[in-house]
Amino acid sequence: MKKIHLLIFLVFPFLMAKSQTKDSIIQYAVIVKFNSECCGVPNGTPLRKAVLKFKKKQHLKSIESFKIGPLGREGEYMAAFTLKEMNNKQKTDFIKMIKATIPGMKDKGYAEFEDNYSTPISSLPSNISIEKVNFK
Repeated sequence: MKKIHLLIFLVFPFLMAKSQTKDSIIQYAVIVKFNSECCGVPNGTPLRKAVLKFKKKQHLKSIESFKIGPLGREGEYMAAFTLKEMNNKQKTDFIKMIKATIPGMKDKGYAEFEDNYSTPISSLPSNISIEKVNFK
């Protein structure tokens, strides 16, 4: 019994130190990056309208996303989508819709699409916030 207690006291601090050094990874099925060229980022209204239209057409209760930012000095941010509320066909159609919407978003800067996005949280700016956005 004493050996078990001794083992716990010796191993536990090592395991705690190991878990604290491991960096958390954020993962999203789809992200849209809002980038600046000089004077701000594109208006997100076309994306918002497209997502709401898709939600209504697919009879979804809501679509969950996250606004991740600020990523730069001019308001750069990412709109990240989990797509967990969708089946595979809906996911494919959603991605096509996003890709079709992005080219029109270049009033100030430009938007980019990326799927299967993952990054360590430590690689993001220290002042970043992740805000949940539901399209209802």
